Amino acid sequence: MMYRQTPMQVAGLVLLIFCNNITCVSAFLSTSNSPLVQQSQQSHAHHQHNGLSRIKKKTYTIRGGELDALPVPSAATITTIGGSVSKFYRCFPIIAGCLTCATKAMLADSLAQYRDVCETKFNVRRNIAMVLYSGTVLGIGCEIMYNRVFPILFGIEHTLIRSIKMTLFDALINAPFFYLPPAYITQALLYKYPIREAIQKYITDVKENGLLKKYWSLWVPVSFMNFTIVPAHFRVAFVALVSFFWMIILSTVANKEQTDPDSCSLKPEPKMKNPRALD
Repeated sequence: MMYRQTPMQVAGLVLLIFCNNITCVSAFLSTSNSPLVQQSQQSHAHHQHNGLSRIKKKTYTIRGGELDALPVPSAATITTIGGSVSKFYRCFPIIAGCLTCATKAMLADSLAQYRDVCETKFNVRRNIAMVLYSGTVLGIGCEIMYNRVFPILFGIEHTLIRSIKMTLFDALINAPFFYLPPAYITQALLYKYPIREAIQKYITDVKENGLLKKYWSLWVPVSFMNFTIVPAHFRVAFVALVSFFWMIILSTVANKEQTDPDSCSLKPEPKMKNPRALD
């Protein structure tokens, strides 16, 4: 029997993903030089000048009758919320990054488990491992690396050469030595088996399953965009947004044996004393 979520559960995940991302998107639009903000400010001033303080409503016709729609928030309201989110990310970058990345990991691994053909129930330990890995390594680690270490190594001048250097350093040094191994080590600690075995599983995935190639194909262009056009205090949030899809790939690759129908056992296997990493 394959593990499958009900339509309501899938819809709930999609709704949670949307709600988690809409605040970050609105925060990007909250800068003072944004055309949306300028338009909303002009619209707000026009409404005040004409004494219009009410919110516009739309009406829909249903079977011959009219139904008032819910009030539509104005652009000024949306940008106000975005400004609050931006302030939170600016004032509490580590907390914001940790919470955002941990939430992304929980949702991404849940969807990855939904695709696993051998799963008969939700693997809580695997999900916790991904949450801890993403919240600490991506949330806290990237915040420290991007906004504290990189300015020391590459300076603070915003140039194309600096963005290229940071992208290459992130892909060739951080990824294989700091970003990816902790995902395997975290699960080794949860399953209480030797860390050496987890490292060996990571090496196998790099050599045989193309883990680094998959990483570079996605994250090299993403990192370059991140270091080029994304504001510094939103870099971790941008990583979290893209990492939602990357976590699905990573979780699937790291648990490849569970996605191969031929490897599914018809009878339950006895519990191993030292299960393999990320199985």
